[in-house]
Amino acid sequence: MKALSFLLRWFLKIITFILGIALVFACGCVYISPTITWIPAFFGLYFVPLVLVNLLLLLLGLLKRSNATWIPFICLLPALLFADLFVRWSRPQEAESGVSLKIATYNVCNFQGYEKKTREETLVEISRVLDASHIDVVCMQEFFYPDTAQIARLFGAYPYQCFSQKNQKKSYRGNVIFSRFPIVAVGELTLPNTFRTCIYADLNFHGRIIRVYTTHLESNNISLNAMVDRIREIPENPDEIIRAHRRIRDAFQIRALQVEIVADHLQTTDIPFLFCGDLNDTPTSYTYHRLQKGLNDSFKYGGKGFGATFRYLWPALRIDYIFYNQSFNMRSHQTLKVPFSDHYPVVVELFVL
Repeated sequence: MKALSFLLRWFLKIITFILGIALVFACGCVYISPTITWIPAFFGLYFVPLVLVNLLLLLLGLLKRSNATWIPFICLLPALLFADLFVRWSRPQEAESGVSLKIATYNVCNFQGYEKKTREETLVEISRVLDASHIDVVCMQEFFYPDTAQIARLFGAYPYQCFSQKNQKKSYRGNVIFSRFPIVAVGELTLPNTFRTCIYADLNFHGRIIRVYTTHLESNNISLNAMVDRIREIPENPDEIIRAHRRIRDAFQIRALQVEIVADHLQTTDIPFLFCGDLNDTPTSYTYHRLQKGLNDSFKYGGKGFGATFRYLWPALRIDYIFYNQSFNMRSHQTLKVPFSDHYPVVVELFVL
C-alpha cells in the first residue's frame, strides 16, 4: 500500500511538472515563428486552460502541503505578463476631451444568419447595431452580399467605401472599410497562400489624413460543431481531432508568413494609423506579438472584463483586435455581445492627437 501511495505521488509530481512546462512553452511561443517550428504555437493555443489547470494544481499543492507546489507557482509567474491581454478588472483610463473617432471591427461571417435569422435579416440587424453605436468607420471581414443596392440603402450613413475584391456582378466580398469621412487613397497588400488580402484606406479626418488597415488572416479551417459531432458518432476514433490539429498547424505557419508582410508595411507608415482585423490567433501567439509590436492594443488600454470576441469557447478566444500607433489616445473600448455572427464586434473610440 505504501509503495502504491509512493508511486501515485511521483506520478502526480510528473504530471504537475509536464503541465507546468507546457504553460512555460505557451508563454514563450510568442517569440518563436511557426515557420521555424510549429510545436510551441499549440501550447499558446491552450494558454487559458493551462493557466486554469496550473492554478488548480497550485491550490491542491497548498492544501496538501506538497513539496511540488513550487512547480505551478514558478510556472504561473510568466503567465502574469499576459493576464491583462485576456481580462481586465481595473477602470479604463480617462482621456481628455476633444474630437474623437469611433471605429469598429467585425467579422460578419458573410451574413450567414444566426439565431434562426435569414441572411437578409442578419444584414438588417447588423446595420442597425452600427447605426445605434454611431460608428464613424467600420471594418468588416468575411463580407459578402450580392445585392449592392441593398448595401447602399442599409449602409447609407457610410458614403465612402473601400473593399478588397469585386466580382463581375460588382458585389462586395472579403474585407471592407465603410467610412463617414472621405477616402482619399486606398491600397492593398497581397498575402501568401491565400485569397485573402490586407486593405487600407487613407481618410480625410477633419483636414488630417489618417490610415485604416483591415485584414482577415488565415483561418484554422475547422468547424468546432462538426468536430464534436464526428467524435460523438465515433468516440473511439481520434482521426477528426488529429486532422483538426493538422489544419491548425498549417494555419499557424501560413499566418506567420502573412503577418510578416502586414507588420513590415505598418512599420513603414509615417502617418497616424489604426489596424483592425480578425487575426485568428490569441494574444499568446507569434502572430499577435509580431503585429502588435510598437502599437497599442485597444483592449489593454480601454477594455474591462473578459475581452473574448469569438462567441464559442467564451471567454477564452480573443482573436479580433484594434491596434493604434502613438498618434491616438484611448477613450473607450467595447465588445458588443450581439448574436449576428460567430464573432462579436469590437468598438473603440479614440482621440487623434
